Amino acid sequence: MAPPDSKVSGQQPNLRALSARPQHFKERVIRFFILLTLAAFAISQLYVNFYKSKTIGRQLPEPFSDDTPFKWEDITPTKQLIYHPCFEGHECARLELPMDWNRTDGKGSKIALAVMKIPAKVPVTDARYGGAVLLNPGGPGGSGVDFVFRWGKAIQTIVDSAESPSANSAVGKYFDIVSFDPRGINNTTPNFSCYPDPMARKAWTLQSDAEGLLGSSERAFDTRWARFEAYGMSCSQLGAEDSEGEEWIGPFMNTSPVVADMVELIERHGEWRERETERLLSTIIDASLNFEAIRMQNRWNKGQEKLLYWGFSYGTLLGSTFAAMQPHRISRAVIDGVCNADDYYSGMWLTNLQDGDAALGSFFEYCHTAGPSSCPFAHGGGSPKDLRSRYEQILANLTSDPIAVAPSRSRGPDIITSSDLTSLVVESLYSPMKLFEFVARVLADLERGNGTSFADYKYNTKRWTGRSSCDPSSKNCKLPGESDWEAGRNVICTDAPGIDGIAKDVFRSYWHTLRGQSKAIGDMWAEIRMSCIRLKTRPEWRYDGPFIGNTSHPLLFIGNTYDPVTPLRNAHAMARGFVDSIVLKQNSVGHCSLSSPSLCTAKAIRRYFHNGELPDPGTVCEVEELPFHIPVNEKQQVMTPDDTALMSALHSLGEVRNLLGA
Repeated sequence: MAPPDSKVSGQQPNLRALSARPQHFKERVIRFFILLTLAAFAISQLYVNFYKSKTIGRQLPEPFSDDTPFKWEDITPTKQLIYHPCFEGHECARLELPMDWNRTDGKGSKIALAVMKIPAKVPVTDARYGGAVLLNPGGPGGSGVDFVFRWGKAIQTIVDSAESPSANSAVGKYFDIVSFDPRGINNTTPNFSCYPDPMARKAWTLQSDAEGLLGSSERAFDTRWARFEAYGMSCSQLGAEDSEGEEWIGPFMNTSPVVADMVELIERHGEWRERETERLLSTIIDASLNFEAIRMQNRWNKGQEKLLYWGFSYGTLLGSTFAAMQPHRISRAVIDGVCNADDYYSGMWLTNLQDGDAALGSFFEYCHTAGPSSCPFAHGGGSPKDLRSRYEQILANLTSDPIAVAPSRSRGPDIITSSDLTSLVVESLYSPMKLFEFVARVLADLERGNGTSFADYKYNTKRWTGRSSCDPSSKNCKLPGESDWEAGRNVICTDAPGIDGIAKDVFRSYWHTLRGQSKAIGDMWAEIRMSCIRLKTRPEWRYDGPFIGNTSHPLLFIGNTYDPVTPLRNAHAMARGFVDSIVLKQNSVGHCSLSSPSLCTAKAIRRYFHNGELPDPGTVCEVEELPFHIPVNEKQQVMTPDDTALMSALHSLGEVRNLLGA
């Protein structure tokens, strides 16, 4: 495959000969190109629609190219960062890394880290080149490659200077946007898997969904316990059997080795930056340029390269761990939707749900304020307390009497259960701007005994998305991303002390503790730890603190007023451990700052990346929009072109699903 900056040479058309041809021939040529353009546009729309139908974490669609379509496996993993063109304007690389960072003999199995980059809008030789901002979308199990492909340009809009590079302003910075698929996940190889083939995984998932969540019936706890016992056996046994003589990835997927991967990635970026500088300088003939100054600006600082980072949800845990293990390497780190590292590494998950019920309460408050014209569930009036009571009655009715739904032309028959509704409502608490209106319509329908709209939603989110041209019971039919859920669970379980053999009654007491913290989310949250009950895999290397440090630049922590799973108090607790770090509060409901658009937050993040400026202590950023289109300001604000661009980016990022623990 050609390097990213190579150009295809070709014979230029003979314009003089073409212009001498008869007029009717010209018209035929014009018609031909019009038809060709229309065909290309139609194909591009098919491509867009095809891509949008994919679920997060899947193999990205093949780009349109005159050459062979891009495939990750066509890239030979290398110890240097060698980027290849991929997916229309992106660049991809596979970085060869040791599976076991503690082996000193240079032997042992390797991983191939899938890396994707959106190039900066200026070359590295430009004084405004700001470096590479590394992203992690959360999870664990989230695909950084997928995140950059879908939302990297929106992130770039936020962190880049507001001015166009063509303005030739001496101020401002422009960044590469980079992320990767962590170990065992999506396009990084080898993959982690707990099932022999895609059909086995799909069958297991459908059975699990049909059983219902903890608390959904008297037998639910015992049934879920048995299911997760079997799950743990499968994840411990199958992976080791499938390693085919190589080291198995299972013990090498926890957060500590990923921090080491990040260190190597930023080092190799420094090496690439120096190499790219020399390549570009070799093409420049301009005596006025100070080549040595440019070389000094872009030299590879071996062993001392620093991190520019923005992590969400679990990505805050990864970022905080990096800051604790490598405090001298922090250039900028935005920690957005903050996990409490001590609690996470203890495996208890007891510091997440403190604002969960308040987040649900905001749904009823907003619905009441908006009224039935915007929130269908507000029909008939009543206070927010009345709306909550009606919701709880719907849940109780579904527990004892699920709603039967007739088939449609596009899906089969279905039933709506209390677990279905709980799962939807919890997901909506992560993304209120995106889902509160849909939840309101569903509740209004369910109250009338109509489950059609919800059944359609379930079908669209759970339907089979495997390759149609292969046998789903074959291992070769597996798509990248299919095993990301179990890969994320392996990260969670190996980051914490093992609980294989924990007594059933002890876990039951733990479950009740979580239910006491949040009636809305506690049942689902207990299943995170339950997935570890029979997992025997232990990590080869595990860092569990302390999570403190005098970093080379202070961290920026961000928390929302009511985040359902990473409460604002976590941001304050973590910030206390890192010298001079600051907490920015965004006055909104939802998970991470991206769940609601805030120009104040976006501009604070931009200033931080550009010049290291931190908000004043106690800063609170308001949002531009509220759920159900509730007005934020009585006066219409005048938007600058930069504000408009930022709002467009923030609306795009509102589609992100970084479901911690989901």
